[in-house]
Amino acid sequence: MPLVYVLDTSGVTDPRLREVFNVKTLDGVVREYARLLIRAHIVLQAEFYTTPSTAMEMRAFMERNGVGRDAIDMFMGAIVIRPPDLYTTHIPAIVMGDWISDMLMRITKGLRVAEESLRRAARKSYDAGTRRDRSGFEEAVAREIHELRQKYREATRKGVIDTSIDFDLVVLAKELGGELVTNDQGIMKLCDQLGVKYIEPPRFINKLVILIRTKTGRI
Repeated sequence: MPLVYVLDTSGVTDPRLREVFNVKTLDGVVREYARLLIRAHIVLQAEFYTTPSTAMEMRAFMERNGVGRDAIDMFMGAIVIRPPDLYTTHIPAIVMGDWISDMLMRITKGLRVAEESLRRAARKSYDAGTRRDRSGFEEAVAREIHELRQKYREATRKGVIDTSIDFDLVVLAKELGGELVTNDQGIMKLCDQLGVKYIEPPRFINKLVILIRTKTGRI
């Protein structure tokens, strides 16, 4: 069977890859990554895919973080951009039911987080007001807003598929019978439910290196 992999954005941007490739920048990661994918395609006939929306996300992230255009083009040229078949790929109804139940629970958690944050902000605002401390009041509110955003995001988004970009990746991996390269917990959870294989980025790189070395005797 051919080796088929579907790459998530986190499959490229995972900070652990700098140590894996022994480089200091994302630009270095992307260059080494592209060379490895090209070599794996030649030696192992491995195929690498991503979806159009993830390709746009990858490119935008690389451009914002100092990756050279030539490195981006080399990396994007090593993978096939393909949309998933959203019409005939079957997803069990129980998966959708579990997702709805999970989101309802997360909405309730998010509401509790917001309520607690409002109470803390009100108490701190009252204390600052009694001291006539305007700057203290503004700082207290700003801290609470920052903490609210972090806790709300964790309560409602961590460990769940919440974008069509992520969903498309899982559908494409299922359609192709491929292995999804990601460190996203929400994607991993859906993969588990659908029987889709996945692998974290550092293990993926090490796997390709070992397979190439086994095939050629060198890397």
